[in-house]
Amino acid sequence: MDDKKIGTGKAEATRNSDHNLIEVMKPFVSFGVKALTLLGSVLIHIVKNIPRPHDHKPAHKKNDNVIKM
Repeated sequence: MDDKKIGTGKAEATRNSDHNLIEVMKPFVSFGVKALTLLGSVLIHIVKNIPRPHDHKPAHKKNDNVIKM
């Protein structure tokens, strides 16, 4: 970042080399990766727990036997 010193009478900008772009963005990138990992695992868990129609078995079978008298 370029910082201008006020009150020195010079219009020169000094280069602030204390921060590197990678060092600054590293916490944000790691947070984003962790958040996406968490969201992905939650979505996979939800999709796995949705009941499927072919897995559903009726509790009792209807008795279709005809009784003749």
